[in-house]
Amino acid sequence: MTSSSLKSTVARKAVKATARHTSHGTPKKLKRNPIRAGTLLAVGASLGALAGWLAARGAPAAPSPG
Repeated sequence: MTSSSLKSTVARKAVKATARHTSHGTPKKLKRNPIRAGTLLAVGASLGALAGWLAARGAPAAPSPG
């Protein structure tokens, strides 16, 4: 097994474990403390949307052919 395939296997497992942990933890957190958890999720989603919008807006426009 080469070094790059070993790294990609480890990275794939880490992503899978993180996704599994997130998918199990979010509903439980919402059930335990719905207002706080919902507020944090909404703030995180809003900041992510704002960051994405700013990144897209700051990207240079493609030059027009002509």
